[in-house]
Amino acid sequence: MAGFGKPMITSLKLESFRLFTGLEIAPLQRINLFAGPNNTGKTGILEALCLLFGGHEQLLLLPSAFRSAPSTAPGQNAGDDFAAFWQALFFDRQTQTPALIYARTGPDRMPHCRLQSLPDGRLWLFYEELDGSGRIADPARRIRNLRPPPSFTISSNGVAAHGPNPFAATFIALSTRLEPPARDADLYNQVTMLEDGEEKLLGLLREIDPRLRKLRYAKAPGTDQPLVYAHFNLKNALSLTQTGQGFSRLFSLYCQMLVSQAQVLLIDDIENGFHYETLPQIWKGIATLAATENIQVFATTHSRECIAAAHDAMKALPGSDFALHRLQRVNGQLQAVTHGQAMLQAALQSGPEAG
Repeated sequence: MAGFGKPMITSLKLESFRLFTGLEIAPLQRINLFAGPNNTGKTGILEALCLLFGGHEQLLLLPSAFRSAPSTAPGQNAGDDFAAFWQALFFDRQTQTPALIYARTGPDRMPHCRLQSLPDGRLWLFYEELDGSGRIADPARRIRNLRPPPSFTISSNGVAAHGPNPFAATFIALSTRLEPPARDADLYNQVTMLEDGEEKLLGLLREIDPRLRKLRYAKAPGTDQPLVYAHFNLKNALSLTQTGQGFSRLFSLYCQMLVSQAQVLLIDDIENGFHYETLPQIWKGIATLAATENIQVFATTHSRECIAAAHDAMKALPGSDFALHRLQRVNGQLQAVTHGQAMLQAALQSGPEAG
């Protein structure tokens, strides 16, 4: 695989980024859930991972990946994306101070990116490899000025690439918006080409709705494109577009986890559209695929029920690696408190707030 390869991200550090003057999150596990009150930067952590491990296409889509796209409002243009999103990535919009993102993916590997303002008003996002001590891994390259670091420049005209991101990874970014039906159909068609792919998908979805008998990729009479149809013990199949939002969202997620060969899964507001009673089964499905497909999961939630459901699901799966990272303000600064499963069990019994 490209990017950081098989090793997982074990820690993340942010400086002068979004709401964080300085934040370190460690240790990260296979499954990571971020909780905390509103406006504590949970979504910003997902965006930081996109910046550090994304390529050109991911950067183009980032302003609308987890938030409402500014330029979609009537009367706005691409410049609004630049002002509303990209400049807001700096702490307190202070663009004179670079925003820094570090991750650790091994004892001697520390991918790092820096977002800084250029004199002409553009932004420069560039990447460097640091060693285990946080020093530049190849200082000779900088001293000899052999080549500039791989980077992107960002302006109201878009994102320009200057060499690919050396840490680019394949990842899934799932927002609260549903995928287009045609894309879901294409994903399902790819699932059916995998050995036991359809059986795996059906098994996971039946945990949510036991009435599901089978799925079909078909073009109905009078329609323009193939869609996915589900049989729910009824005489006629039902288009996936006519099922509940939660079921459709979960279908898309499971399909992407099966076919994308992703290394990272990012989910904002994971409980959105799901009934709380189904959350343990959903977490079980996500954790199962994360293990079999070698995907590291980062999700956010406002829901105590979601936290409890994740904990219960992971307890039932031997060997699952799960951590809750709670963002909270201490003396005016945001900090992350990491709960392992034993610590979380005690915290849930004492009844902490989750959102």
